[in-house]
Amino acid sequence: MARPLPATAEITIVGGGAMGCSLAYHLAALGRKPLVLERGRLGGGSTGRCAGGVRQQFSTAINIRLGQRAIELLGQFQEVTGTDPQYRPIGYLLLATSEAWAEALARDVSLQRLLNVPVEVLGSAEVGRLVPGLRTDDVSRASLCWTDGLAGPNEVTTGYAAAARRLGARVEEGVEVVGIDLKGERVHGVRTDHGLVSTPDVVICAGPQARQLGEMAAITVPVDPLKRHVLLTEPFLTPPLRSPMTIDLATGFYFHPEGGGLLMGMGDPSQPFGDDLSVDWNFLPKVVEEGSRRLPSLESAALRTAWAGLYEMTPDRQPLVGSVADRPGLWLACGFSGHGFMMAPPVGESLAAEMCGSAPRIDMSPFAPLRFSGGTLAPESVFV
Repeated sequence: MARPLPATAEITIVGGGAMGCSLAYHLAALGRKPLVLERGRLGGGSTGRCAGGVRQQFSTAINIRLGQRAIELLGQFQEVTGTDPQYRPIGYLLLATSEAWAEALARDVSLQRLLNVPVEVLGSAEVGRLVPGLRTDDVSRASLCWTDGLAGPNEVTTGYAAAARRLGARVEEGVEVVGIDLKGERVHGVRTDHGLVSTPDVVICAGPQARQLGEMAAITVPVDPLKRHVLLTEPFLTPPLRSPMTIDLATGFYFHPEGGGLLMGMGDPSQPFGDDLSVDWNFLPKVVEEGSRRLPSLESAALRTAWAGLYEMTPDRQPLVGSVADRPGLWLACGFSGHGFMMAPPVGESLAAEMCGSAPRIDMSPFAPLRFSGGTLAPESVFV
């Protein structure tokens, strides 16, 4: 960074991915003047390595509502920020390949319809007609929502950042937070590799690094990084496949068309927690093998590129959003377990309202940071 940091800030947001920039914009729109500190470049962490999916097909009511609001906000995004978010409603198709998965999918669809999600239920023959060449003999049921889709992680992040700056926020890249200062239990400031900033409120939006930031404030943030791979093939389908984002719920394998090829991924059940971003070339053949089993034409594809990103996992696969009761002035917006990009617009909106003393559009209390010490958990089961 070329200019010095301010000596003070109303609110300091640690992390300049989609979540941090969304929160900065929504705070600035409410008249606050937040400072965003990003240690690298904006969107250069998990945001820039994600697949860009946005969906409403979840198993919990709060996540369904967040997905609905995310799509509404993306529809308004260009008018509000001046940036096209590149939202493409290509749809999400979820495949159930066992009776247990079919029963779970039916329960989820019932809740989604209760909340007015336009979701359809398909049989295997309908799925086969929708996605030519897809193996469907083991598909017992599927759900489809055409208003789900894909958006641009870079466009959303930089769009929010630019709009926040126009409203008076400061967004700084290349600044690493190395400490959080307390007076007693209350937040007093942040220490960075560019100096000290006095601030009464700090929001940890640091994704996979949230645990380390929490340690700086002498609290435990139960977030652990988990490596996930994304693969992109060379064009091989003629004509190009026109398909929704398709997910096998049993294996977690997903794909969507990209150019004349496919973008695809799948989790590794044996993957330990850790922040290693190197590509595991021994695991990639397993993804391609599973992909070829589901879409046999994939056998003729050549791999163009592959990369790894980090999910920020919590024990119940639900995020941590809100104030930390025993650290006044400390707030969390992290632990989104693979859903951070899609949830950034509505979570930023609702958390900003809460921080400004207003009623949030969506009640974030199910994501209370201290919920693991007691109470009832509602884990999210539609996890990819």
